[in-house]
Amino acid sequence: MKRKDELNKLREDKHYYGKFGKQFLSNSDISTLLTNPLSLGTPIENRPAFLIGGYFHTAILEPEKLKNFKIIESTTRNTKAYKEISNGEICLLQHEVDKTELLIDKMMSNEVCKSLIRGENVEYEVPGIAEIFGVNWKGKADIINHDEKLIIDLKTTADISKFKYSATNTIITVKLIYTKSCLVTK
Repeated sequence: MKRKDELNKLREDKHYYGKFGKQFLSNSDISTLLTNPLSLGTPIENRPAFLIGGYFHTAILEPEKLKNFKIIESTTRNTKAYKEISNGEICLLQHEVDKTELLIDKMMSNEVCKSLIRGENVEYEVPGIAEIFGVNWKGKADIINHDEKLIIDLKTTADISKFKYSATNTIITVKLIYTKSCLVTK
C-alpha cells in the first residue's frame, strides 16, 4: 500500500485505532515503553478521565461525533441506575459533560484560542506516518494551523497539580517531535 493510501486510511478512526493502525507505534505507546515496556500492545483500560478528555477533544474537533458518547444522568457510577444503563461500560456522567462544556465554552471564548483553532486555513485530525530509528510510528495532529505554522495538540488533565510535570516530561515532547516528523515525511 502506498504511503498516501495509508494516510488516507488512517483518517478514519476505525482504521487508526483498529487492526490497521496497530502496525504502528503511537503516542500512547511512549508512556508504556517508558514505564512498563513488557505491557506494550496490551489495551489500556478505559477510565473516566480518558472519556472526559475524549469528549473535550471531540466537541472541539469533530462535534458531529458527540452522538457516539453515552451520557448517563447519575450522580456517580455506583448508583443502580448507572449500572443498569451502562451495562458494565464506562460512560460519561451528565455533570461531567456539563463541566466539560463549560471548559469548552471558556476556551472558545478566548479570541486567541478561537482564532488558532477555527482559523480559515486549518486542518483537523491530520494523520502522519514516519520511520524513526527503524520503527514505524503514526501520529495525528489535532489541529494544523497553516497560516500560523502551528501544530496544536489539545490536552486535558484530571489533576491540574500534575499537569505542569507531565507537560514538561518527555511524553508530550516526544509526541510533538514524532508528530512533526510524521507530517514532514508524508
